[in-house]
Amino acid sequence: MVKVFLTIFLSFSLLIGSLFFIPINFLISNFLKNSNLNIQYSYLEGNIFSGKILDLYYDNNFIGDFSYDIQFSLNNVIGHIVSIDEQNIKGKVIKQFSNIADKGKFLVKDFSASSIFSTELLNAVDLYLNINELEIINFECAYINGNLQISSQEIKEELIGQLSCYEDNTISAELFNKNMKKLGNVTYSNSQVKVRISTRTISDRRVQLLMDYITFTIDL
Repeated sequence: MVKVFLTIFLSFSLLIGSLFFIPINFLISNFLKNSNLNIQYSYLEGNIFSGKILDLYYDNNFIGDFSYDIQFSLNNVIGHIVSIDEQNIKGKVIKQFSNIADKGKFLVKDFSASSIFSTELLNAVDLYLNINELEIINFECAYINGNLQISSQEIKEELIGQLSCYEDNTISAELFNKNMKKLGNVTYSNSQVKVRISTRTISDRRVQLLMDYITFTIDL
């Protein structure tokens, strides 16, 4: 799930590349050759309206397999993306015709993703990301309305944080329980996700005696 933001760049390239009834593979391969987006894939089929992409990689990191469909209106182009593998990712990217030449400016709406992972101290941690709206300007987060939820059988209660954009293209969320008690934070920056969770949320008393926070970093 920590790589889900990278799919935004794929969706954006699909929108820019989809101009006429030409095989999508021809359009995207030429677009990627002339861009600095380090995106690779093994198979791409479809046309201006729908298709799928398999074995998607960003910066040599595997992201997944996706299907897409694109809709046009008088004001914008909307690209819908849905994962078609074991991942649970979906959302839509909107590009306004008024700024069609500005490659780094677009909107992401109704974006969600979930994933389960484990660390040395926490097993089967469930992360759920929900983004109502994300505005990208110059390929950086300018505004975001969404939240991140973390839960696990080893965590006493679900933690939730509201996402915010900060300088240097950083996205962060303070984590709270249902009583609005701050119990950690999550930060995305420089292709890394850093998670910090208070051990007060952990049932194992031995962990609480050893440290105040469980901290780990996930490299994209």
